[in-house]
Amino acid sequence: MNRRLENVTCCGCGLLCDDILLEISTQGASISNACSRGREFLTTLIENTSISANPNSDEKLKTARQWLKESKSPLMCSLQGISLEMQAECIRFAQKEQMILSTGKDSELTFAYQKYGGSGCSFGELRHRCDLLICFNFDPFTQWCRFSERFLEPAGRFIKSRNDRKVIYIGSSKHLENSEAFDEVVLLDDKNQLNTLVQTRLSLQSDIEQPASTESQKLCQIFRGQVAKSQYPILLQGSAEFGVATQLTQLLMEINKTMRLHRIAAGSGIHTGSPQETILAMTGFPDHVAFRNDGIEYDPQRYCAKRLIEHEEVDCVIVVGETDFEDLWQSSSARIIRITNQPTTNLHTSSRMLELHWNQYEGTQLRCDGVPIPVKDIAEESATLPLKTLLQSLMC
Repeated sequence: MNRRLENVTCCGCGLLCDDILLEISTQGASISNACSRGREFLTTLIENTSISANPNSDEKLKTARQWLKESKSPLMCSLQGISLEMQAECIRFAQKEQMILSTGKDSELTFAYQKYGGSGCSFGELRHRCDLLICFNFDPFTQWCRFSERFLEPAGRFIKSRNDRKVIYIGSSKHLENSEAFDEVVLLDDKNQLNTLVQTRLSLQSDIEQPASTESQKLCQIFRGQVAKSQYPILLQGSAEFGVATQLTQLLMEINKTMRLHRIAAGSGIHTGSPQETILAMTGFPDHVAFRNDGIEYDPQRYCAKRLIEHEEVDCVIVVGETDFEDLWQSSSARIIRITNQPTTNLHTSSRMLELHWNQYEGTQLRCDGVPIPVKDIAEESATLPLKTLLQSLMC
């Protein structure tokens, strides 16, 4: 049966482009308006809709239930790359089964999240107002293939063309792939990023014209000079270790006492908002919780997923969605239940590892600037298995 689907949302990266056209027939699928990464994602998604609405064997489900029943210290982790509704279902499941719940974020990042919060403006403001874009440890031209097409090149309400904007890269060379796309590049040595930001802050506070290092001099010229002259500067902040992220946030706060520098938190993967925000809304704590008979225990130092797995303090781990814990699994003795909406993964099947699938995508996704984007399934409802249904089948 031939189908034409307009305004499909692509979840291949943090932009969540919602102008995709799909034409699906028995001969294949035609995908319009998507970048290379989006085509790859959507092709996989279309293949996934051909999977049976019951992709998990009774034997696998029985084994998973038995593992959970026998577990003395179960952990649910990740919750990355899934919709807000799916995050909520996972939290309810973890609470009912009295599990430890940890997204996998370091406790230091949780503290930073609690203190400083998330993004401060939207892509709409970037398109219509931003005349100075500072990218820290993030290359949007590579990670978000349609970024320039959608937000820099089009004329905005107050910006006429790409020539009216300046885009600067600051950070490590390992995060920079397309240096030619930037108007200015300031490379910082990985080992000296923290010290450079500390020097820059001190120089800006004391109004020192010549900081100690060349890198700090360049940063001062940008943050003291170019930001001050800009009408609507935005900082696009990529990943950084805790100390660097803290210094950058403090620098941002200090700049905003006399000027204005907006911020958007960036990332390369699928973005559906921070699972920590959903956990906070449902439990009162942002992450690292243990559900008990007598309530909820919060301990960001103890209930950190990575530490729990490394120290063999959990005996059964349910991993939902995207994860970067594969290396830990190989050395852990815990039983691993991987729950994914991808047709196949690189999970090494063994007597203590199994993989379960769901294949429904419908829900609310959050773009990495915080804007909610509705996503509809491209498959018929009868051909989908919701995550909620899968979790219900695992309840002991």
